[in-house]
Amino acid sequence: MALNVLYYSQGREEDKNALTYLRSLLSEKVDEIAIIYVTEKSSEVDEKRRRDLAREQREHFTSVESEEALQQARNVFSETTINVITTSSTGDPVEEVIHELGDQQFDLFALTAFGRGGFSKEILGAHVKPILERSNLPVLIHKGELASCERVLMHVPNDEERCINLANYMSKFLKHSKPSVTFLSILEEGHPHFDGYTSPEDEEGLAEVRKDYEFEEKEYLQKAKEILTEEGIEAEVRHRIGGLSDELLKEAKEGRYDLMSFAPEKPGLLQSLWEGDVSFEIIRDVEISVLKFLKV
Repeated sequence: MALNVLYYSQGREEDKNALTYLRSLLSEKVDEIAIIYVTEKSSEVDEKRRRDLAREQREHFTSVESEEALQQARNVFSETTINVITTSSTGDPVEEVIHELGDQQFDLFALTAFGRGGFSKEILGAHVKPILERSNLPVLIHKGELASCERVLMHVPNDEERCINLANYMSKFLKHSKPSVTFLSILEEGHPHFDGYTSPEDEEGLAEVRKDYEFEEKEYLQKAKEILTEEGIEAEVRHRIGGLSDELLKEAKEGRYDLMSFAPEKPGLLQSLWEGDVSFEIIRDVEISVLKFLKV
């Protein structure tokens, strides 16, 4: 199956690194990437009028800046057979990107972070937060200077359905590049399985906790591994005990991964991400690229 990606170019040097990274993951002759660049044009009008004006301007205005940005993006794929479609428009970047997402059938929305760290305007740009809040697609946020992906960390959701959905999506996404994958299962302190477990010194109790928990997970983790191995992707399972965000960030750093993927429990868009939930903290603090999966 083909993978269709929408990439939001912001005309920065970091875009080249992000697109090169995506190029390493896409399958030639099959996958397709659409790249959109929006020249911002402010207007003292109400919200509906701003949307209408931005769409009207798409047919009549293309800046030199946008042409340069899109040509640089096309150059990244010049020696491949990946189908590249570029779009430029002028107006409200948020409305233009959301309009593009709504018009086409995409499997992934991608963009780059300007450096490492949080989602401030200085790092991601003024329009990125509202775009992510309203996108209902899996989102890939590229960080750093990596141009390829060799090791992937996949946090195992704490239920079978989300785990299998994530594995199916990642098998499609990684089938061309075939990096090694580590499933990370985190048993959080306070979980019901900790009843009767008293302290870190209680090694026997801890062993029982892990045994029971890993047994419950074993069946669907095996299914998830088989989904990847059927595509020729090597997969292993690791376990950690502790706080979710702390242990995930530790593993991401210590394991020297190139991409981390996870599927938050809350359904829908990224609304809660901006209200201080765990997924925001993880995406903000991790130093590697992140793929936040939403079931499509």
